[in-house]
Amino acid sequence: MPVLRLLCLANSRKLGGQCIAGLRLDNGRWIRPVSDLSDGTLYPRHYILNDRSSPQLLDVIEIGFEGPKPGPHQSENWLIDRTRWRLVRRPASRQEAAMMWSHVTQGPALFGNCEDRVPEGANVSHSLTLVRVQNLRWRITSYGEKRKTRALFRLRGAPYNLAITDNIVEQGLRNLEEGIHPIDSAPGFSPNQEVLLTISLGEPFEGNCYKLVAAIIPLS
Repeated sequence: MPVLRLLCLANSRKLGGQCIAGLRLDNGRWIRPVSDLSDGTLYPRHYILNDRSSPQLLDVIEIGFEGPKPGPHQSENWLIDRTRWRLVRRPASRQEAAMMWSHVTQGPALFGNCEDRVPEGANVSHSLTLVRVQNLRWRITSYGEKRKTRALFRLRGAPYNLAITDNIVEQGLRNLEEGIHPIDSAPGFSPNQEVLLTISLGEPFEGNCYKLVAAIIPLS
């Protein structure tokens, strides 16, 4: 049962729990810890760290695993064991954080196309990537009582409109009215802020796997 250190690049909502992902420090590859539940969702009993905090973006954390458990559209999944997760460093060192740059997708396509989804039957080799953007805006909509927060940006000219599952950003935007808003409408972001987005491919839903903005990392 391997114990691996990873650079946390996503801690986002998933079906009432969380989805956490990052880069392995030993080989630089993406990894998505999953539980033994049918959908792999993580709950506090799985991910609370030894200091009683939750994993944060750019943390270095240590996790015990049973081994790889790839899904049909999520090849990076690994099954966690029952040991407590450990915080190694907050934030990561400059050298550790630098491994992000080799995983930035230039675009314009993400996971094979420029849409907000990938057909369930598509042959996709990976389900996590990073993109670097400077033109991010927020779009707030509602359907009945359900509020939706989306990210609008362009990648080499291709427009994207993707659902946000980053809990912290969603909370920061909770008081905005419906419509399109500049990036500095969210706490912690400045006008024309450049950011890294962690894009995750969700599990199949009604014949498609949707592209999700699982984390938004401001760049200084």
